[in-house]
Amino acid sequence: MLYHDGQTRDNARVSARRADSSVSLPSRPRPAGLLRAFRLGLYVVGACSIFWFFFSFIGVAVGVLYFLVMRDPRWRAHGLALAVCAATSEFVAHTGRAVEPLLLAMRTGPSLLAAYLLAWLLVGVAMRGRLRARLSALGSAVGARLAGAFPRWARIPAVAVLALIPVGLWASVSIHIGVLFDNAPRMLWVHAPSTPEPGEAFTVTVQAWDAYERLSAVYEGTVSFAIESYRPDGGELESGTEVELPGAYTFTGRRRGSDMAYRIRDGRDNGRHVFGARIGTPGIHYLVIHDSVTGNRYYSNPIAVGVTTGAGAGDRIFWGDIHSHSGLSDGTGSAEQSFHYARRVALLDFFALTDHGEIMMLIPWGFARLERAANRAYDPQGFVAFQGLEWTQVRTGHYTCIFSGDRLIKKPRLSFLTVPATEGLWRALEAFTEDEGCRALALPHHSTQNSYLQDWTYINPKYVKLAEVASVHGEFLFEQRHPLNYRGAIDPPPEYVHGSSIVDALRMGKRLTLYAASDGHDGHPGHTLSHTAASVGHQRPLTRWHPRIGHPYPGGLTAVHAPELTREAVFTALEGGCVFACSDHGRPLLSFTVNGTPVGYDARVAVWSAAAPRRIEVFLAQDGSPAAAKGTAAAAQVGSDWSPDWSATVEVIKNGELLAAIPVEKPVTRVEHVDSSPVTGASYGREECVQEAGRFYINRYSDNPVDPDTLNTEGADFYLVRVVGRNGRTAYAGPIWVEAAGEHLETQEPRETPHGGAERRL
Repeated sequence: MLYHDGQTRDNARVSARRADSSVSLPSRPRPAGLLRAFRLGLYVVGACSIFWFFFSFIGVAVGVLYFLVMRDPRWRAHGLALAVCAATSEFVAHTGRAVEPLLLAMRTGPSLLAAYLLAWLLVGVAMRGRLRARLSALGSAVGARLAGAFPRWARIPAVAVLALIPVGLWASVSIHIGVLFDNAPRMLWVHAPSTPEPGEAFTVTVQAWDAYERLSAVYEGTVSFAIESYRPDGGELESGTEVELPGAYTFTGRRRGSDMAYRIRDGRDNGRHVFGARIGTPGIHYLVIHDSVTGNRYYSNPIAVGVTTGAGAGDRIFWGDIHSHSGLSDGTGSAEQSFHYARRVALLDFFALTDHGEIMMLIPWGFARLERAANRAYDPQGFVAFQGLEWTQVRTGHYTCIFSGDRLIKKPRLSFLTVPATEGLWRALEAFTEDEGCRALALPHHSTQNSYLQDWTYINPKYVKLAEVASVHGEFLFEQRHPLNYRGAIDPPPEYVHGSSIVDALRMGKRLTLYAASDGHDGHPGHTLSHTAASVGHQRPLTRWHPRIGHPYPGGLTAVHAPELTREAVFTALEGGCVFACSDHGRPLLSFTVNGTPVGYDARVAVWSAAAPRRIEVFLAQDGSPAAAKGTAAAAQVGSDWSPDWSATVEVIKNGELLAAIPVEKPVTRVEHVDSSPVTGASYGREECVQEAGRFYINRYSDNPVDPDTLNTEGADFYLVRVVGRNGRTAYAGPIWVEAAGEHLETQEPRETPHGGAERRL
């Protein structure tokens, strides 16, 4: 039987089944659709990379690629816009000074690209219908005229120039030829422990540094050793020192340099070698190394053998950095890399990696990874690694928190997102320390910086005992425009802000001791490189974050007086304020006493009457190494015939004013100044406060009302010491508080100081 179209019944059924089968099978995506999706996805990746510091090159590369190879003129325009926006973002972040580099990068490139895409969308909507046809015809006519005006051979150079504009803009700030290829030695750095016992064997590390303070992997010079010894009481040279020094040694290097020479494991020295030494004669000693390459003699840090430099009996001096960041937040490299560099390269005795809790919350197991890395790095008597993190609050100030135990606070995860107010921070620390049986310190820092002005009215004296006086951000003892702020700081407020500096906090009566840290974000804790040209993006460890740039100051260090190198002992010293500080990698010795009382948290000296004289004594042994100063051209390096510059000024600062400036010209010196002016106390005056709606605030940025009559030292004067070296190195110690009391003090027993010594009274 035939159907009307001539098919048999069976043939018709087969045809029907085939038709049904073809309908039910999923359709395969068209290649054109996949290409469009890939094109859009790659563009989105390039756009996101604008936020990523050095990795913004992805956006530049994607944009230039689209501009050169795409046939669709719209995508070619999109590509050029992406490349220009990514390059502009990086250029502005490196060169702008209005706000921090991270904010500049986020506000420029992404905003420009968003504006471009929005404008393109609006034009596309407006070009519908007749208007679109007319504009298209007009565009074709203009294109024809341009094609006629520019022959085909001239279009290639024009396209190349357009493509090179964003590439050149990005490379001008993101590529540094010297950092890439110049690893030649410029100087030696010599490190020894500050306080070995007489006759005790100790290690001496000699490092060869390049122009960016990195290890020089190509150094193959010969070094020879000598010693200079000084009397601790007057600084005169001494001879006849009993000493065992290493013999001459020739370093082994490699043919090609490296920006991470300390990671090379090929059996060569690669810019550093460890020697053994022993000194049997008490005194202040410097190891002096002659270098065959530069022809210069390099001095070590001062080595105090059998000499009390302000610590209690049996105490030693240990150096550390308790504020630094890694790739777990907005820094560089892994936590393990930071601990390794701190101990093996920066040669610190103690260290705290304090990444931002806000960012660690977004990293899988971020808190656990930081806690585990610190515990693995801790080596009692060898290296102290503290648990720590940073709580970031823009309105009232940042606090770096470190803990005495082996646990890191996780409930709540300490961040501004979970603990938004300062009062909540104190409650969280109280609960955690009580549960864990440990102690905590909260360390305010970069207090005068416009983006993070410190509000001292919110501090809790149980946890806030130290204040960061120097870091990669600058110096914060005085407000940035104050005439006694010689070093300055980054990101100044638009006007002078009273009540933000450490001196202002002391005038308010806050008991704080000065410490310094790196606050480094470049993967080099204890010896930051971000003040050199090595802040550039391709310096390893690589990072996604912009905080590596915009920090033109070297990072600082803190020294503690402690009986042994353990978490308990070092934390107790920090908590007790048994510290002094240095503005860079140097390790001077600095002791400061008033009537025999050394520096400590809330260290007090009671005098018989307000007119009783106060004897201020300062012992100083300067570090002999070349100093690092502000700016990318101020890396620690030397020229021919270099020798240490021992010229410095010992400043005694009383109640925030310069009491005495004593010049010194010797490496080791003791200076004395007697202050007989009446003890008057200090105050943060009512005239410095801001009054709004009948309430007083320390400045217009504070939202915490105060009683101006309580912002004073209750009649006590405070003294601190700052040593300003002509070479750019600055050291800090203090404060010590002096109170005038009555005759009943004559029969009182001496009070124990944090160092274990006795407080002396007149």
